Amino acid sequence: MNKNEEKYEILSGISNQISSFDNKASILISAIGIVFALSLSFLDVFCEDDFLSKCQIFKIIYYALFILFIINTIVVIGSYILVIIPRKKIGNNKYANYYNDIADLDIYGHKEYDDLLEDYTKNDNLLTEQIIINSKICKTKHLFLKVGIISLIPFSILLLVLIVLTII
Repeated sequence: MNKNEEKYEILSGISNQISSFDNKASILISAIGIVFALSLSFLDVFCEDDFLSKCQIFKIIYYALFILFIINTIVVIGSYILVIIPRKKIGNNKYANYYNDIADLDIYGHKEYDDLLEDYTKNDNLLTEQIIINSKICKTKHLFLKVGIISLIPFSILLLVLIVLTII
C-alpha cells in the first residue's frame, strides 16, 4: 500500500468516526426528547391540591429540583446538537471531497473539478490537511458527545428524585 492509499484509509476511518458520533448523538437526542416530553407531566404536580398542601420546604426543594432538571436537559440536548452541527471548513484550500467547494463550481465546471480532483490526489499536503481538519472535527464532536453522556448522570438522578417526590 502506498503513502496516498494509507492516507485515504486514515481519512476514511476518521470520516466513519464522525458519522458514528453524529448517529449516536441523533439517537440520544430522540431518546432524551421523548423522556423530557413525558417528564413535562411533572408540571401538573404544581397545580394538584396534594402538592399545594405540602410544607413550604418540600415545595421549594421540588421547584429547585425541577428547575435543575430543565437546565440539565437543555445542557444534554444542547451538547448533542453541537455534535451534529456541521463544521465550517478551515482555510482557503479547495477540496475535491468537500461538498461546499464542489457546490461552488459552475454546472459546466467538469474541467475545474477534474483539475481539483487531480490536485487533491497528487498533492500529499492537501490530503494531510484534510486528515488534520477532519481529526479536529472528530475531536470536537467527541468532546460534546462526552459532555452529553456525562450530563445524563444528573439527568437520570434528577428524574428519579422527581418521580419519587411526586409519589410521596
